[in-house]
Amino acid sequence: MADPLELLRHAVASNNPPVLLSSDDISREPVDDIAKATHVMFPGDPEAGAVALSTMTRFVRKVGPSGKEGPVDLRAVIFCWLCRDENVARYIALCGEKEVVNLTFLERTSLITWLEGADEVSDYIVPKEGKADTTKQEAEEKVESASQAPLAPRYKARPIDPRLERTYAKERTLVNHNSFLRGTKHTDFSYVRQEAYEPFIQKMRSKTSSSSHALHQQFSSHGGNPRAPSVGGSTLQPSKRRDPIILLSPSASSLLTMSNIKDFLERGTYVATPASNSSVNLQMITRNFGRLGPLKFVVVDSCERFKPEYWDRVVAVFTTGQAWQFRSYKWSDPNMLFQKVKGFCVNYSGEPVPENVRSWNVDVVTIDKVHRFRDREIAEGVWDTLEKWMEMRGWSSRHSSRTGR
Repeated sequence: MADPLELLRHAVASNNPPVLLSSDDISREPVDDIAKATHVMFPGDPEAGAVALSTMTRFVRKVGPSGKEGPVDLRAVIFCWLCRDENVARYIALCGEKEVVNLTFLERTSLITWLEGADEVSDYIVPKEGKADTTKQEAEEKVESASQAPLAPRYKARPIDPRLERTYAKERTLVNHNSFLRGTKHTDFSYVRQEAYEPFIQKMRSKTSSSSHALHQQFSSHGGNPRAPSVGGSTLQPSKRRDPIILLSPSASSLLTMSNIKDFLERGTYVATPASNSSVNLQMITRNFGRLGPLKFVVVDSCERFKPEYWDRVVAVFTTGQAWQFRSYKWSDPNMLFQKVKGFCVNYSGEPVPENVRSWNVDVVTIDKVHRFRDREIAEGVWDTLEKWMEMRGWSSRHSSRTGR
């Protein structure tokens, strides 16, 4: 029987790759998965026939899984060659998936170099003496005899530090903090600072409230006006109510407009062809949240009359993926905008999502073109997402206002 290593090396040199088989019958169809293969055929050497993948080779591991020397079967050798272009992490993962013995970095490099013909000798390949190792027992005997007999004159052993071998055996692919933590989209974590700052604000407010109450008592006892308590000379005024704002896209291709937004968000019904009503430029929508309580939303499709402080009240923007929509916005860059507000893109099911939307931090909402029985479920999903976003940003049901962005 021909030496399996020599057969594989000859196949690599002649650019005639081996063929994996599911049995020893070379007339059967080849298989692509080495986990399902039991034999291999070398087209360049048809006389060799089908060689079992369990055949032990002259490739010997210096430190095996048990810490001892041992030969490697033909399956591991061929799979190492097939994965020659894979990185270390991918190769180890594939070996675990296919249940194939994985070679260390040095073993793998030495084997591939020898198969390609770049090296005539390898530290891990026992010199051939008559015939190839066909069984594990014969291979072990070959290793034992080789360890006792001097090596061939042309074989010059290169010393390898065992500590270096163990280091390479544990080698893994590293990632930096950008690819591991941030992913493909930029994420704004400023709300974390807001949540951490909130307890201090609450403490300061409670102290201010206590001080004003004490001053109120003092002024009352001295004939002061109890109806107008002041701290540091400024009269305390009740906080103004600030309703959150939702901005719609003014595009003609937008599925949600000023005519049907109230039906969809408040009643859970999507009207595909709403009646034209150009006079409507503002809608008030009330929503009773489970955690935030009742809130009233102002819905508009233009920011022409916005005051600068109105942008702090914008909580959601519906877009069609057209960047011109944001030209007059406070944040004209979509990547920056959708870190400050929650973004939604409403699309018909079965239609492609705009390419720009895929790169923005926007949730895609899919509406059926014909059937209306899922409208309520879809609308509730939009509200649930918006409620979680507002809750993380510090919105409160008491004032319909936030403490700050």
